[in-house]
Amino acid sequence: MMEELFPWLLVIASLAGNVFVVRKDVRGQWIWTFANLGWIAYDLSIGAYAQAALFTVYLGLCVWGIVSWTRDAKAQAAH
Repeated sequence: MMEELFPWLLVIASLAGNVFVVRKDVRGQWIWTFANLGWIAYDLSIGAYAQAALFTVYLGLCVWGIVSWTRDAKAQAAH
């Protein structure tokens, strides 16, 4: 049961993260980070190594987004 539910929970988290990103809210990057970690674990467990690699790149992009958006927000708040 959980094996079938887990990817759907990741889909919901991924889409929720996207909504926050569209609204330019850094929480979306954080949601995506955790969803990507889940996708990586899931993909490795089913042997989908290429997709796990893709989500690893997405994870790196999320970290970059968090750092960049946080830095920009701090710089803007200082003005």
